[in-house]
Amino acid sequence: MTQPPEQHEPGAWRRLDARMLLIHPLETLVRFLPALLAIFVARLGSDGDDRWELVALPAILAFGVLRWATTRYRIGDGQIELRRGLMNKQTTTARLDRVRAVDLTAKVHHRVLGLAKVEISTAGSSHDHLVLDSLGIDAARALRAELLHRAEAVDASVATLPAPTGAPVGDVPADAAGSPEPVDELLLQLDPSWVRYAPLTVTGLAGAAAVLAFVSQVLSRYSEERTAFRDGARWVAGLPWWVDVVVLLAVVSLLAVAGYVLTFWGFRLTRNRRGSLHTRRGLLTSRETSIDATRIRGLRLDEPLGLRLVDARRLKVVTTGLAHEQGGGGAGADWLCPPAPASVVTPLAALIRPDEAAVSGPVVGHGPAARRRRLTRALVPTAVLAVALVVARSVWDWSPAILVLVPLLLAAALALGLDRSRALGHAVTPDHLVTRHGSLDRQRVVLDRPGIIGWTVQQSPFQRRAGVATLVATTAAGAQHYDIVDVPVERAYAVLAAVSPELVREFT
Repeated sequence: MTQPPEQHEPGAWRRLDARMLLIHPLETLVRFLPALLAIFVARLGSDGDDRWELVALPAILAFGVLRWATTRYRIGDGQIELRRGLMNKQTTTARLDRVRAVDLTAKVHHRVLGLAKVEISTAGSSHDHLVLDSLGIDAARALRAELLHRAEAVDASVATLPAPTGAPVGDVPADAAGSPEPVDELLLQLDPSWVRYAPLTVTGLAGAAAVLAFVSQVLSRYSEERTAFRDGARWVAGLPWWVDVVVLLAVVSLLAVAGYVLTFWGFRLTRNRRGSLHTRRGLLTSRETSIDATRIRGLRLDEPLGLRLVDARRLKVVTTGLAHEQGGGGAGADWLCPPAPASVVTPLAALIRPDEAAVSGPVVGHGPAARRRRLTRALVPTAVLAVALVVARSVWDWSPAILVLVPLLLAAALALGLDRSRALGHAVTPDHLVTRHGSLDRQRVVLDRPGIIGWTVQQSPFQRRAGVATLVATTAAGAQHYDIVDVPVERAYAVLAAVSPELVREFT
């Protein structure tokens, strides 16, 4: 059961929640457990009766307690300050106007005790963030509001912003005067039927494959002593090949759905009246991420082949300040919408970035030279593989059935090249630069023009011969750069002049 957050004087030092004493010593013990087991095994053959290694147990527990006793943080004078350590003291400070995202994570044992780990990101590097583990969940949310919503206390113009127009989220608190505080706007809430898209993504399939490989490895070792697993394996091996394929797909799909549920269950996206976004998700381990609106630099609409076949999409944010192990990667701090119908994702993107031409409008193709390069890069390696199959069949006397793969591979390569060519394009709107590319993992990036801080025009020898170039837009957010691939050279400079006319002279 959570407790209401304590009231603190401005600039006063604060402690982590005392309930962390039930978590940190155990976590420390788990980390040192392999070393303790190694010492225990090494001492089994010893003749001595003294068990001095058992002293490590209370020492490890004391180390966990020491973390609570020596960790302090405070907010004052326009900065947040974190102090920790006894012998080797460390002090970390960050200006409040540099805070870019606040991430709340609660694993199962945190949730049982009503705690959360708070990660305060202040820059793009994973080293530039402060970690408070653990705070009470209410105190953590109050700290997040204190850090990200502080502009309302210092900027009078914020008070004139209109209230959110969507559905309110949670209870409406009242201030000391009895007037209701503005509530956040609910932009999206997970529909459980969306789990049907889990097996159609590379992320879902990769997670399922990892779980399947781990389980099969464990069972293969266990089967040396238990015949049941060996008998089951023989039975599966005796089935027709197409039955094995169906069973494998069913198992992988179930694992992918399980991963989707664990990651995105309860997902919801909200927005406050300053435009800051907040996501909450997770079944066993819950995660809450808040992103300051001033740090958002655009959106990324992912359209993997599997999702495109069923008219689905997923949405991520292009922002500064998310730690590398969270943002832009599988951990998903940058997710704004899990795999969902395009009829849900596209309007959501237009709601966050109200530029219909950038979000869903047509893009400018890159012409015949780019099409030839897409086809060449798809067909040439496939043709080499086809020749290798023919040669291998002749040399090693393989079954003639192997030659059936040759036309299938060439047809698949042709379809891939044409699809990549159709996907390739860009667009420039008054507020955004749009780039789109890819087939198996197609991406459409809507980048805010003010967020672009530099340009690079790249040409390989083959590109120079074809008269095309890759225009790279550099930004401090997301992947740090976004490419317009194989665009005609004159069009590349036209895009540069349209978006950043003050930089054109640097390229002439």
